[in-house]
Amino acid sequence: MTLLVRDGADMLEANLRYHRAQGVDLFVVGDNGSTDGSLEILERYERAGLITFEPIPGPAREAQGEGRTRLARLAWELGADWVFHNDQDEFWWPVSGDLKQALADIPERFGLVLAPRSEFVGRPGEGFFADRLTVREARFRRPPKTAHRADPRVVISQPHPTHIWVDYGVPPRQGLVGRPVRRAQAEHVEEAELELLLAPTFPLAVHHFPLRSFEQYRHMVELALANDQLREGDSVRSAFEADRLEEVYSDLTLDDEAVKRGLAEGWLVEDTEFRDYLAACPEALDGGGSPPPGPRAWSEERRREELAELEVDAMYALSRYLQANAYKLQTRHHEGASRRAAKRQLERRLERLRGRLKHQRERRRRLESSRWWRLRPRLPSALARLRAARSARRRVH
Repeated sequence: MTLLVRDGADMLEANLRYHRAQGVDLFVVGDNGSTDGSLEILERYERAGLITFEPIPGPAREAQGEGRTRLARLAWELGADWVFHNDQDEFWWPVSGDLKQALADIPERFGLVLAPRSEFVGRPGEGFFADRLTVREARFRRPPKTAHRADPRVVISQPHPTHIWVDYGVPPRQGLVGRPVRRAQAEHVEEAELELLLAPTFPLAVHHFPLRSFEQYRHMVELALANDQLREGDSVRSAFEADRLEEVYSDLTLDDEAVKRGLAEGWLVEDTEFRDYLAACPEALDGGGSPPPGPRAWSEERRREELAELEVDAMYALSRYLQANAYKLQTRHHEGASRRAAKRQLERRLERLRGRLKHQRERRRRLESSRWWRLRPRLPSALARLRAARSARRRVH
């Protein structure tokens, strides 16, 4: 597991303890400038030999891409079979076996596994997140995370299925054969096949806890501002600058009445299994104790139902993700077409202006070569003499 940390002291140890109980035996952890005590926690785990620690300095945007790529390649060097890219507020929840077994059961021909996410909703109050936050979205339809087979050439811009590929010198898009009218030669075989093929099974989900307290939310906004992730005029940025961020947080959290309504309408569910599983996980630094059974204790009937539902949610999340990207590409295409049309219009106007300027220059050239233009310097003195002569004649008469 790779874990990219930034000020996650409130749940960092719980994350490591949970995933160790889930069978993860290699942790590659990067820190992107924590100042809240996360580094001290990581140093203790590093001294115990439980993690490989790697500082990831620089802007958050670079850490998300270059930093994760670096962690993934380091995991391959350390002998990882599978790699999944985690955040400090995410917990991977296998529906079949533990996390290690779920990945080991993926057929060899597949190298990419999609894991959809569900959020535990924010609630007013303070205290340990797992004890307080026990209500989540009923469906796992948030943008999915991804696990992949370890590879020394893997590239990651974001830990999502449309942002991970293997760099083998040929762009992945090159394998897409275009329309025949655009081909200059026969193309029936790919030069290089994809290294990471998406598995058609979905044994993994992700529990996400993005809102845990107002102080945590406020700090998250401050980090986003420091990394230029909130634009001028953004509602959250405006609320922060106007000292109204607590109002925004209140709107993001659900009170008892909202939770009751969500449970009745079916878009929320009460889920205490994660809380109970985490509470039963042995302490990672102690090195003893057996992990709790969790979903392994489910009946086969429930497992089949959960897998079937998760498959639908995974395909829904992937479909939305792909269609959102398709819409983004189409929007960029239209914007590009509009820019090209505007450029052509400007070029035509410029050409007309150049034509007019050329015409004016030709007129001036003809004018300057005329006899009148050559006589022009003498005209003022000739007119002065003419006016003087007329004035003299008037005086004589």
